[in-house]
Amino acid sequence: MAKKQQKKTKDTTSLRHYTSIESICKILDNGFLLLSDPEKWEDKNDTAALLAFGKLKGENVNVRALCLLDGKESIYHWERYAAEGGCIIFDKEAIIKNAETQKLLHDSVVYKDTINTGDLNLENKIPFLKRSQYQCEGEYRIIWHGKGFAEQIHFEKEAVKCIRLSPKIDDAKRAKLKSELEKKYKVRVEFSRVLEAEDWINVFRRRGNENKRRSKST
Repeated sequence: MAKKQQKKTKDTTSLRHYTSIESICKILDNGFLLLSDPEKWEDKNDTAALLAFGKLKGENVNVRALCLLDGKESIYHWERYAAEGGCIIFDKEAIIKNAETQKLLHDSVVYKDTINTGDLNLENKIPFLKRSQYQCEGEYRIIWHGKGFAEQIHFEKEAVKCIRLSPKIDDAKRAKLKSELEKKYKVRVEFSRVLEAEDWINVFRRRGNENKRRSKST
């Protein structure tokens, strides 16, 4: 009897930030991550949730968010956020520790088909609600609210596990970027192989060759 295929668990030790090469350099130069303004987001459903949260916190309270991937490498994120860029892979525990030191809210996003009044009873959960159409994002969110300028999410160099370069960039250009980034920032740089995984491809090549050999022997 064939064994049931085990479902892979998500990477629970990392948070991923997909962005441009220019932004990666700025982040590493400055040692902090910036939070974004939800009023500028494309998804106005998501904007509405964060603006409502801000109003519940008081008059003229601003809300800012940092959105990260809480999980394994994602084709969706490469296509949408970093086709010609890269991904900073952070140690999750270190980023969360810094967020808590700065007294920022943080949690995994909960994806919902519909919203009911019960979902809104706990106001600190409101910024972490999102429509189910975005479930593929596997988002982890850090939230600041207050008046004036938003906090920056500071991190130590050791919090950066590595940088992974987009599979959309050709290998020659990636090799040059890898050399430059490793030299300047003393951080490990990898090539994403998500679109051309040798282990996966070789399984099918071997299977195809078995058929070919069988045909020759008959």
